[in-house]
Amino acid sequence: MRIVIVLSCLIVIALLFSAIQVPIIDISEIEKAINDVKSESQVNIEDEETLKKTVALVAKELESDQRTRLKYLVSAYMIIWLVFMLYLIRLGKQQRALDQRLSQLEQETSGIQDGSIE
Repeated sequence: MRIVIVLSCLIVIALLFSAIQVPIIDISEIEKAINDVKSESQVNIEDEETLKKTVALVAKELESDQRTRLKYLVSAYMIIWLVFMLYLIRLGKQQRALDQRLSQLEQETSGIQDGSIE
């Protein structure tokens, strides 16, 4: 049981670290997007350099916000997972205690039956 819990913990941690990787938008993607918008909308943009800087700043801010949200999501998920694993460990301990008590009662009842037969 403990091996399964440790293995699942490692898998969850690996999945979470791979999930929190936010893709970074580089300047070439920003330039491509601006050129696509210019060609589709046929709007004449006069100060293209300021527009690129503004879009790059907004993209950085959005990436930062996304990282923050993912950290909260991962934290909440890890807490839920931890509580669930602790609950499973507790159930396992209770099951072992019940099995021991049951075997003890079976031994007592078999002793009583053996004593009454003689």
